[in-house]
Amino acid sequence: MARVKPKDTEPKKNKERASRGEGEIIEVQRGQVYRIRPRLGKDPKTNRYLKAPMRTVYGNKAEARRQMELYKEELKSVAMHYGRKLTVGAYARQFQEQRKSLGNLSPLTIKRDEIETSWIEELFEEVGIDKLTVGMINEVYAKLRTDSKVTKSQLHKLHAKLRQVMKQAVKEEIVTKNPCDSVDLARPKSAERKSLTLKQATKLAEDLRKEEPCGRITALWIGLATGIRRGEALGLTWKHVDLNNQRIYIAQQLTNDLTLREPKSDNAHRWIGLDEETARYLRNWKELQRQQLVEMMIAQTPDTPIVTNELGAITDPNNFSRWRRNFFADHGLGYFEHEEIYTDPSGTRHVKRSGYRGFNFHELRHTQATLLIGSGADIKTVQHRLGHSSASLTMDIYAHAIAQNDRTAADTIGDAIFGNGKSNKKGQP
Repeated sequence: MARVKPKDTEPKKNKERASRGEGEIIEVQRGQVYRIRPRLGKDPKTNRYLKAPMRTVYGNKAEARRQMELYKEELKSVAMHYGRKLTVGAYARQFQEQRKSLGNLSPLTIKRDEIETSWIEELFEEVGIDKLTVGMINEVYAKLRTDSKVTKSQLHKLHAKLRQVMKQAVKEEIVTKNPCDSVDLARPKSAERKSLTLKQATKLAEDLRKEEPCGRITALWIGLATGIRRGEALGLTWKHVDLNNQRIYIAQQLTNDLTLREPKSDNAHRWIGLDEETARYLRNWKELQRQQLVEMMIAQTPDTPIVTNELGAITDPNNFSRWRRNFFADHGLGYFEHEEIYTDPSGTRHVKRSGYRGFNFHELRHTQATLLIGSGADIKTVQHRLGHSSASLTMDIYAHAIAQNDRTAADTIGDAIFGNGKSNKKGQP
């Protein structure tokens, strides 16, 4: 769906009408890339042809014509259901299916997108895509608020998806303007994040030092030291670790389906500095891991995960989280509401825990941000380390830490200027 830009100068686009005048084929890159757009028939009210979303195809012109026919077949069910009128709901569904077909979205992202797409289908199923107005959108949102069907956060996510859908419609020249751009909908205030206190973070660091190094302990160490996400930690490989310059590069993340994917935004691709002790820990772990892999007749390579499991392979995120909950509970950072002790047929005693309450891995990330802001680090530095898309997002999420930092700043300036009985020492001008 994205526009294709040739590496060199873009050649003149050749447009031809498709067979029987039912669409158009635009040559973007000679003999290699085409954009196709079938017609959906005429609007009975305006007698004008309705346009389908433009789609990019790869191959020669014959392949473009073949893809045009396939695309028209694909659109038939939509045209029949909606009376040959392209609606916002129908286009949102097409948009979602095309995004899924790209293969670069995580299962979690697809699952989340599906929720908002279904809402758009339901709310705007009869609205022609070229008829959507700011007033219609505001009216729908007002009704949702009145009926208490959505929270502020859910409404914001719904609007973000509708805006994304209509932005694509503008790109594909189906509509000339995105009405969502003129809808005033403030971002809901982020919930205050939990984070470890400095005392708790220091205690966790001491506990990690006492543990025998392994992949899972290393993941916790890196999370505490850098604030990276769980998937980013589990996706790290040795080629992305620069121990000479004490830094790591976030180039990929491990998803729940055990697939390595690129981070979700350009800002998430980033170098993160390491403190000396963390760099030393990783050097020692790299050598210990190499020895362990040799015993399993596995070679350690630049593509070897830093966080390996007992078999020397990548660590399943769900298995890691189960282990991490137990580790945190055993070290005072959480607890289980229920514990059941049982003995299996072989006579082995087991403890089954459920109902975990306490800190999670992501809150090591919040700990990093809160401690950095509290120590006076500038917001841009915190934004970079966390991989946020903007400094305003960082400020919004960690407003509580910034407020506390402002209180410290007020006390500091008060001591420096007015003395307050502390800094105005005898003999100072």
